[in-house]
Amino acid sequence: MPRTSVSQVASKVVGGEIRRSRLELGLSQAELARRLDVTPPYITNVEAGRVNLTVGQLANIASALGTALEVHLPVVERQAVTLTEPAVLERRRSAAR
Repeated sequence: MPRTSVSQVASKVVGGEIRRSRLELGLSQAELARRLDVTPPYITNVEAGRVNLTVGQLANIASALGTALEVHLPVVERQAVTLTEPAVLERRRSAAR
């Protein structure tokens, strides 16, 4: 699945949470990498949000940090868009040309 702006933001949030948890435990990136059998630069990339982690990878990281993986999927309200709004009408006109 391709990265989207939403997934990029989520990756940065998750990476920040991983970094925060690691620091609270007093672990270095090298120690977390050793526990996960990955390289320290990989941990750097995860914490910077440059890696789109799978659920399995998140579970492994949580385990290495001695914590449980918790997932929250709050409902986000979206603004309704009607087919009569000017921007929608213009896109439809452009597509018909």
